[in-house]
Amino acid sequence: MIARPCAGPALAALLAIAGCAQPSAVTSNQVDRPARPPLEAAPEADPADEAAMHAMAQLGSPYRFGGTTPAGFDCSGLVRYSYGLAGIALPRETGDQRRLAIPVASGEALRPGDLLFFRRGRNGALHVGMYVGHGEFVHAPSSGGEVRIERLEAPHWKQRFIEARRVAPAS
Repeated sequence: MIARPCAGPALAALLAIAGCAQPSAVTSNQVDRPARPPLEAAPEADPADEAAMHAMAQLGSPYRFGGTTPAGFDCSGLVRYSYGLAGIALPRETGDQRRLAIPVASGEALRPGDLLFFRRGRNGALHVGMYVGHGEFVHAPSSGGEVRIERLEAPHWKQRFIEARRVAPAS
């Protein structure tokens, strides 16, 4: 990043918030002041949105068969991990995740966090990814790969798509 000089008092104040201004020395008066009250809590986030954000944070993590941590994920491990961080416990296996989630009605718009199920190989194995919006999903694809984003409309995925299902929030 190239450092640019700050100009004008209003701009300087804005850029100070963004980190452009030089930090001032801390004085004993500043240390003795009582801490500011915590910011007001944001409205409770949708767990599915939160799970999608957690999955996106894992982009680049390696694929590992049976993996359930950022050290390595398989497809269902990524989904379980991401939903777990959002406060929803999901089963470990792809088929069990599919049975637990409810089908998204035909014609209904997909939402971030919806689970997308695909056929993999001739043996009927399942693959799961998580919808993140704008026609894209995140998943842990296969051996040698890493967590990445794909287009749902890409021919490879479109021909293998089975259905979308939604994880109901814990009641």
